[in-house]
Amino acid sequence: MNTNKVKKVIKLSATWCAPCRVYAPKFHNVSKYEEYKDLEFKEYDIEDEEGEKIAMQHNVRSVPTTLLLDENDEVIYKVMGNVPEHELAKIINEALKDK
Repeated sequence: MNTNKVKKVIKLSATWCAPCRVYAPKFHNVSKYEEYKDLEFKEYDIEDEEGEKIAMQHNVRSVPTTLLLDENDEVIYKVMGNVPEHELAKIINEALKDK
């Protein structure tokens, strides 16, 4: 894990991906948590140019994948799969702690 704090939370998914559709509302709910108001939450489809670029840049091989990035767009943590809402929040909280 990187020593910098998380600044961005990016979800990579695809329209054809059933687990991605199940995960989408969980990601959306967490993005609305008051304690994360200073974080930038973004969603990208890996079938689109920008999503494909991000997936390739960060070696994402499956979706859904959520990337926690620092201010330099370096990966702090990679969350793979359809994780529960509370688990995603726990991972973000850990990444927000000062190292």
